[in-house]
Amino acid sequence: MNLKYVLILFFFLAVKQNSIAQTTHPQKPNIIFILADDLGYGDVSCYNPQSKISTPNIDKLASEGMLFTHAHAASSVCTPSRYALLTGRNPYRSALKNGGVLWSYDWPLIEKNTETVADLLKNNGYQTALFGKWHLGWQWPLRENETVDTTKFGGRDQKASLEREEKIDLAKPFGGGPLACGFDHYFGVDIPSLPPFAFIENNTIYGPVPTKLKPDNMSGLKGLMQDGWTSEHMLPVIMDKALEYIDTAAKPGGNPFFLLLTLPAPHTPIAPSPEFKGKSAAGDYGDFVYEIDSYVGKLVAAVEASGTADNTLIIFTSDNGPINAAGDLFAGNPKMADYGSLQQYFNHSSSAGLRGMKGDAWQGGHSVPFIAGWPGVIPAGETNDQVVTLTDFFKTCAGILNVPVADSIAKDSYNIFPLLQSKKIKRYNDRYIITQSSLGCLSIISKEWKYIACNNSGGNLKDHYKADTLSYATPGQLYNLKKDPQEKNNLYNAKPAIVKKLNEMLIKQRNK
Repeated sequence: MNLKYVLILFFFLAVKQNSIAQTTHPQKPNIIFILADDLGYGDVSCYNPQSKISTPNIDKLASEGMLFTHAHAASSVCTPSRYALLTGRNPYRSALKNGGVLWSYDWPLIEKNTETVADLLKNNGYQTALFGKWHLGWQWPLRENETVDTTKFGGRDQKASLEREEKIDLAKPFGGGPLACGFDHYFGVDIPSLPPFAFIENNTIYGPVPTKLKPDNMSGLKGLMQDGWTSEHMLPVIMDKALEYIDTAAKPGGNPFFLLLTLPAPHTPIAPSPEFKGKSAAGDYGDFVYEIDSYVGKLVAAVEASGTADNTLIIFTSDNGPINAAGDLFAGNPKMADYGSLQQYFNHSSSAGLRGMKGDAWQGGHSVPFIAGWPGVIPAGETNDQVVTLTDFFKTCAGILNVPVADSIAKDSYNIFPLLQSKKIKRYNDRYIITQSSLGCLSIISKEWKYIACNNSGGNLKDHYKADTLSYATPGQLYNLKKDPQEKNNLYNAKPAIVKKLNEMLIKQRNK
């Protein structure tokens, strides 16, 4: 062959190969991570054909990306789940070793100098922002001569909460929040059902400083509230701010951006905007989920309008399982707020038939929808049954950027970027994950087996867990999830060898 044509052919193949490489793995994609709050596995219609809630925009994201059927939160309640997502560390490595969540006016849970996924991305040239619920603590500004115990987290009653609130000066700047954890910008609420009932931007109250107590007929614990505050406007205001951020951050010539969107919904207060009332067949809760879906559509449209859709990874998931309640306590029918009322009144299962709910060690407590889309990189319309956890997000970002992470950082995270590209790698078949209930009971899932180290839904640590010896008392629970996904047949006594193996794996990882 003529040398001239050989060179032309070589050049053509090189250009084509480079184009393929750039299409399948852009250097630094924009990353949008959408974390719903208490959204169930069965609330999304592409996961549950019997769902009484239509979610066309989330379904479209799944049809154009990858849907995971075996995805889990690291905890079945929100604070420890968010800790794991940001740090790549399982919740038992935090100060909440015994489970539970932070309360109003708690101090930061993420330890000082702990690297977060926002730090990782910021250090690699990203703009970083968080919009929505925080629930990981602040260094609240104290009034003069006031002191509080900053090491005791969660669980205060109404009287103790109000006593602590009196010591806080909300007119002063805060510390220790998202800006201390790698984010350039923050806008949102601390905890939607707990005071202060106010928006926060960066390190200060956004708008009027709360000066009066929330009325008793409004959802949530009693505490200080901004003038004009309503539960219904939380989600719209946060989403409007997030959409504005995309317009700004995606401008040509700027650095890539990381947007963590932590929705305060469908967590209580269950308060859909008036325009969404009646849009589902599952009461106020279903309407709230429908509203979330609408905003997912608007967000995707904003990314497309910015011209960055082909270089943007979008992940949609939830922080833990659902509470299975159809409405808010103060929405006119208190019975709608009862656990199980969704099934009772609307024949809707937020957990798609899985056993348990938010807080539980059973599957319904920590199984979550997990959908990822990235045109040209993640194959469209694929379903993946490999086990993954939200804790994997940290090292997955590192894998996308091809940057090393020290063994001491994000030690429980796993790079699932090859899975997102639909690559078949044996090590994914051999991995295991650990989840934690609201009372600190640990479970381990390995292949088809799940071992729960306590004998009820959440576990009582005083009876079932000895932190000093890292040993687990019996009896526990063992299920074959492949044959028994509803966890009805406890094989603990029938399979002692498997129990022993999984218990040893759990202890080893817990002590890592």
